[in-house]
Amino acid sequence: MSTLATLWAARSPRERAAISITATVLAAILIVALIWLPLERARTRLAAELPGLRASVAQMRLEADEVKRLRTLPAREAPLAPAALLASGTFTQGLPGAATSALDTRRIRLTVADASWNAVIAFVERTQAAHGFSVESATVDALPTTGRVRAEIVVARP
Repeated sequence: MSTLATLWAARSPRERAAISITATVLAAILIVALIWLPLERARTRLAAELPGLRASVAQMRLEADEVKRLRTLPAREAPLAPAALLASGTFTQGLPGAATSALDTRRIRLTVADASWNAVIAFVERTQAAHGFSVESATVDALPTTGRVRAEIVVARP
């Protein structure tokens, strides 16, 4: 330390002023480059991300409300086996002339020779909502009459 003090004292007042100004400018440049610029970049990035984060929070709140609503619903009864469901006669409601067969304990095949496209879509939606089935495979052919189709659909439970 005494050598630094000695060196400093050996400098003329003009040199000391130049060294002081250079050190101050260098310190300011380092502060700007190493502290202020990274903080400013982070602030800009966070400001850009904020709307997306707010949207995520809003979506999570909606989902939490939906979870609360679903928890208040009564428990679902155990789903009927495909054979029992077909025997009830309500499975193909809205699709006159539809033929059904249980393929195994989780899959049902529906065949309809002539049906409204809207009725087929409504059947798929109703089957999924009421019985937990989803479409495993489907073959749908348009008939010459507008809006009428021939379809073979296999629905399955997970």
